[in-house]
Amino acid sequence: MILKNFRPTTLAFLTIFFGTTSHASLIEWQQQAQQKQLHTHPYWQLLLRYEDKKQHSIVKQSDYFVSTNGATNAQQELQATLDAIAHPNATLKADEQVECKFPARAAWLRQQLNISPQQLPLAHCPALETWLTGINPYQATLVFAADYVNNPSSMFGHTLLRIDSPEQNEDTRLLAYAVNYAAQTNTANGLEFAYKGLTGGYAGAFSILPYYEKVKEYNDFENRDLWEYQLNLTADEITQGLKHLWELKKVNFPYYFLSSNCSYQLLGLIEAARPNTYLRQDFPIYAIPTDTLRRVLQEKNILKKLVYRPANGTVLAYNAQRNSPLVNQTAQALALNKQTNLQALSDTEQARAYETAYDYLYYLYLAHQADKSTTPSLLRQLLVKRSDYAVVEQRQAPPQPATDPANGHKTARFMVNIQHIQQQDIASLEWRPAYQDLLDADEGYRRGAGIDFLRTRIGYNLSEHKAKLLEFTLLNIDSLATGNAFATPLSWSFAVGMQQAALDQQ
Repeated sequence: MILKNFRPTTLAFLTIFFGTTSHASLIEWQQQAQQKQLHTHPYWQLLLRYEDKKQHSIVKQSDYFVSTNGATNAQQELQATLDAIAHPNATLKADEQVECKFPARAAWLRQQLNISPQQLPLAHCPALETWLTGINPYQATLVFAADYVNNPSSMFGHTLLRIDSPEQNEDTRLLAYAVNYAAQTNTANGLEFAYKGLTGGYAGAFSILPYYEKVKEYNDFENRDLWEYQLNLTADEITQGLKHLWELKKVNFPYYFLSSNCSYQLLGLIEAARPNTYLRQDFPIYAIPTDTLRRVLQEKNILKKLVYRPANGTVLAYNAQRNSPLVNQTAQALALNKQTNLQALSDTEQARAYETAYDYLYYLYLAHQADKSTTPSLLRQLLVKRSDYAVVEQRQAPPQPATDPANGHKTARFMVNIQHIQQQDIASLEWRPAYQDLLDADEGYRRGAGIDFLRTRIGYNLSEHKAKLLEFTLLNIDSLATGNAFATPLSWSFAVGMQQAALDQQ
């Protein structure tokens, strides 16, 4: 009985003693934060997502903030966060504590104020720790998926961030996790999709999923080449970026195809991982994926390695060029389950025909141009037949293009010219924010594709001193796809805009 009565008394004394010490330390930390003006620090404002000129957060969810005024008062939010870290709420579960909900903020404040674990023990956050252990961050790779004209949100390409673990290599990268940011859509109406995407009618959110799912979507189903830029970030930096992602797990931002899009939001994550990069400030109006990619790679020594992952269609087209016409004809017949004379080919050519037939049939299957019920069985049969040949694999990966997307031309273009038309001198200014037309160099871009957006040309009559709008292109798409032995895609063009027919007409 004496022991039972003694313990609570001792614990009560210790609680009071350490509680007083903690309160004194808290006052000191808050004073230091005020002296350093930490609430004005760009990194703190990044974590709060203060992005407008009024110093207001773009996050509308109230539970993203500790203070009731956190969305509009960065100083109050910092003081409230410090208070909550120093005085955990005993009525809340471990994962509900402020340090567990906002681990990136807590880690940064501890670093800036030199708060050691001895002064203030680190919070135990079971859910966060399990999540980070499952991801096991070691290396970060910025992935660029080539443009895709069939989807307005990916018309200019798409970026995502792959998180690699230490036990993975180039053969097992598909098992890594990928951080993706996308619009949450629920419509198949193209016009509605484009309108809402341009006006912020959709909510955007982060997700993290196996990388192989995105490879299947982009490489296979949408036939888009992938470029993987391994970034020179440390494991600690990547972990800090993931802690900020954890803070954003329930947050939605207004999604704009041209500004607050996948690439812009990923820049924020990279900034969270490596402070003092200030990537987003270079994109105050619009953010085109290739331009954001180029901006990231301008950071000193940021690129470790570049890996090119060609799409299935790219692999098929390249090997079709290597094959003889007879091998391609035989492969096509095998893929379509038609009779063919294999004896006209050597063993090596027959093996190549079976490999090409498999690639072609799989390509048709993904494009929904092959029977879903019978194709899987036929694909297996082609593999079995190919195994009968004691010949090394004939399929070759396409060589990496000489110019990657980050080293292509910039997407914006400004032109000035003077013309003499109909006895008059006309000076014109042309501005195109994005993206690529058929007259541009195609290095780093998809050959035969042109996407002009918001191209505007204004003319000024030097004699009459009058200006007029000569041309405005809301959207112009040219798709001049090249064919091969297995694909004959249609070439097409689409344009919406206006053009002045005659300069002398008012």
